[in-house]
Amino acid sequence: MASRARQLVEILSQSISDIEEFLRTQGSPALSMEQDVHMSFQAHPKFASPKDTALLACKELSTLLGGSFGAITNQTQTSEFANTQAICRFNIPSSFPPGHDHATYDELAENSGLPEPEVRRLVRSTLPSYIFLEKETGVVTRTAASKLLAHNPLMVQWVEMTATEIMPATLKIADAMEKWPNSGEPHHTGYNIANNTEDSAFTHMGKFPGRLEQFARAMSLFSMGPGYSPRWVLEGYPWGSMESGLVVDVGGSKGEYGIKIAQKYPGIKVVIQDLPDVVSKARSNAPQDLGDMVSFMAHDFFTEQPVKGADVYFLRWILHDWSDEYSIRILRALIPALKKGAKVVLHEYIVPEPGETLSLQDKTLRIFDTAVRALTNGKEREENDWRALFAEADGIIVAQWEG
Repeated sequence: MASRARQLVEILSQSISDIEEFLRTQGSPALSMEQDVHMSFQAHPKFASPKDTALLACKELSTLLGGSFGAITNQTQTSEFANTQAICRFNIPSSFPPGHDHATYDELAENSGLPEPEVRRLVRSTLPSYIFLEKETGVVTRTAASKLLAHNPLMVQWVEMTATEIMPATLKIADAMEKWPNSGEPHHTGYNIANNTEDSAFTHMGKFPGRLEQFARAMSLFSMGPGYSPRWVLEGYPWGSMESGLVVDVGGSKGEYGIKIAQKYPGIKVVIQDLPDVVSKARSNAPQDLGDMVSFMAHDFFTEQPVKGADVYFLRWILHDWSDEYSIRILRALIPALKKGAKVVLHEYIVPEPGETLSLQDKTLRIFDTAVRALTNGKEREENDWRALFAEADGIIVAQWEG
């Protein structure tokens, strides 16, 4: 028996054939991005049926290919994501009877504490997103996506953080552009308007217990994915060619990457820098067997770099949080510390020119660009943007970008 994915491909192929045959008999042009095929569904029901079938097949196939993570993170409609937030907030994915992936609406209502009509309304609103299935009327089946929400607290926190922090800020980007034209200030953003604050996003979040911590935990979900593993930092730059030397991990947070460098290359000493509270927690949670390979230092990267003469100054996902004006300040703060031959190594995205990569990858990077703009006036940069940034920073800096 053919797999469901293969069945969907066949359904899609037949539907497209039916649509193209119908358009040919009507003397209409082929489907195109450049122009619409003008016809109403009511006037041409023979066109509407295969069109809907094709769209549904595309949606299901896309969900199968994207897996449980994609089923949740690829939701783009506000209403779609709002319902996912609600089922998480009321713990519906984990309200199934122990050891079962099937439940009636009454069972879900009893375990979640919501009235049955509310549970039914929320669950059925997520069926088109394949968060749940209802193969039998009144009986809900968990999919891989709802199992992920039931068993991975970070995924739930990412949903909540996106709904409460990123989405409201994103919807206010245009308002911020009107209010503060051409501003790169971190407190002139959609976040500021959405939250009615004059503080920068992270300063504002920090005033509410647990809010900044939730943001950090939610964002760590992406660092756990295979594409974000420290492995790529270790393999993407010739650390081994140094044999011995000094690396400063600027804004290194808990040291997830700097520690890995030191562990793989014992001849290299790593200094991990971040703000005092971050460094204090990182130091107490660091592996006990690091010896003098790794040290921690409180440092504000807008001020002059105190560690002079290091071989590499490593910045991972730092500059994308800041506008050009502030990124230049961060880079210029390094210059007094640089010795001849020192390198500034960035681990950042390079947004490709249109057509240079798969459109889905390009879409993801553009979404990230929108999010950092909404929160901090940061930006994901194209290659020419990076070149211009370093040219403006002045000084003699050799940079290696790892996309």
